[in-house]
Amino acid sequence: MDKKKVFLILFIIIVFSTLLRLINIDKQEGMWNDEYLTWEIAKAAFPKEFFEAVMRNCHAPLHYLYLKVWMYAFSDTDISLRMSSLVPGVLSVISMYFLGRELGKKASDSTGLVAATFCGISSFLIYFSQEVRIYSLLFLLSSIHLIAAIKTLDNPSKKHCTFFVLSALLVMLEHTIGFVFVFFSSISVILFASKKSKFKKFFLTSLLVAFIVFIPVAVFLYNVMFNQEYFSQWWAPFSFAKLAFFFTDLFSPYLVNITNAPPSFLSMVYDGKNINFGFTIFAFIPLLISLVSMLRGIFIMDSKVKYILLTSIGVYLTVFVASLYGKILFLTKYMIEIYPLLILLAVYGLMSFKEKGLRVVLGTIYFVVSVFFIIVSEYSPVKLVRSEGQNIPVTMLKVLNYKETDKVVFLYYPKTRFSKYSSEIAQSKNTSDISKYDFTFIKDEDETMKETYKEGKETYRKLFLSLENIPLKNFLNKNVYSTIKKGDKFFLVDFSPVTLFSPQLLQRRVTSQSKYEETPFLYLVFSYIRNYIVNESEILLSLSDVVAYESWRIYVFEKT
Repeated sequence: MDKKKVFLILFIIIVFSTLLRLINIDKQEGMWNDEYLTWEIAKAAFPKEFFEAVMRNCHAPLHYLYLKVWMYAFSDTDISLRMSSLVPGVLSVISMYFLGRELGKKASDSTGLVAATFCGISSFLIYFSQEVRIYSLLFLLSSIHLIAAIKTLDNPSKKHCTFFVLSALLVMLEHTIGFVFVFFSSISVILFASKKSKFKKFFLTSLLVAFIVFIPVAVFLYNVMFNQEYFSQWWAPFSFAKLAFFFTDLFSPYLVNITNAPPSFLSMVYDGKNINFGFTIFAFIPLLISLVSMLRGIFIMDSKVKYILLTSIGVYLTVFVASLYGKILFLTKYMIEIYPLLILLAVYGLMSFKEKGLRVVLGTIYFVVSVFFIIVSEYSPVKLVRSEGQNIPVTMLKVLNYKETDKVVFLYYPKTRFSKYSSEIAQSKNTSDISKYDFTFIKDEDETMKETYKEGKETYRKLFLSLENIPLKNFLNKNVYSTIKKGDKFFLVDFSPVTLFSPQLLQRRVTSQSKYEETPFLYLVFSYIRNYIVNESEILLSLSDVVAYESWRIYVFEKT
């Protein structure tokens, strides 16, 4: 194919991919929890406060450094922060083009262009190109590492081995569990390139250098995995349905397992009364095309396909087993490193069909279904609302005519979390919080949060049934009841994903051994606190309204 024509087509793909990523990039709901934490860490004073913040978090440091540089060069408005993910998302389209060209003798500009297109219209990648998180940059780094791996498989020269090692280090510095991907990638290259004469001389030497360079990263990983401050909240329990949702997330425009998938895959197809034709059509048609193409690619079984299979299966099974034992959440995004490999395998298989007409038909159907869904569907990745967005409760309070003399109590998140969207509400002396970082109202003073989470379900079971809580009553008297004046309002801002149980449902949960054991401790705590505050406030004040939107609910009480 003529080079000018190739670059013209690539340019069109890049522009189209960029436009898809720009649709609705200004999220009116604001950043949600993980995005907000990413921003808070990145804006910490460099170097002391910055690295202290990184070490308190469970994620690797590279992305925070990248975001800090981005904010210094541009700004930290929500749109600017989201653009920091859009840029690597677009660059990934270019890297996937070059990756497609690295397939070997059968590689062509056409293969590169198909790989770039697949990347450009991927709902999964479009979603994270609008998210202030690590995943867009991580995909880019993983695709670059895959280029290095294929070059090393073809020719394990000093240059290619060095490229492989450096790209591997970047992946590990970007993602805490990136070492799992790098481990299987390295093993695969060792197995399938070891027969080449240059391999031992350059690659093994490079790995030794990498090991020395990796020592500081290893210290960080050890701190994350064994530091007693880190613990799981078990907000997304494992289900075997997630094994299937992993593939529909990656190979269809329908995203399900972004934060937590339904426990049943079949329930997405048929709810017992109706067939979900939207999911059935838009999830299964692209998935079927992708799986057929991947199976076709597997039958080629050259060294590159073997590398892709061993690396992908190794990472997938490792995360699967770790999820079974409760060590990690089985979310699609946690395995985004193998996404470039799976795209490459699907493209490799699609382009290997001898019948050009079949390639064109399958590719066209995949493209049309995916793009139509992205542009039209209410479940499009660019239309999915960050339901936890922390501008939502701020906007709700303003709509409810909040004034400075009103009292506000935020549940679950500390009030400082909302300062980006309303400093006057967050910093008001009349605003207080009961956050997930402070269980003063249920735990002993000398008990650590780790101990509370580990032993709390047994220790505080009776408390969840109690109507008396002196510390919580004192808090409410001090911050609300004793200071509220006639005509003023008390707003209880409730984060509904963790306050699932009404007093009646909570009682049933606590008194049923099986239900109690399966219920996350966090949900018990905040359901209890919410129920207690509402009950007390209804006695002393007048409940005038309850307003809910997305993940937020606000109880409005008045002093009459």
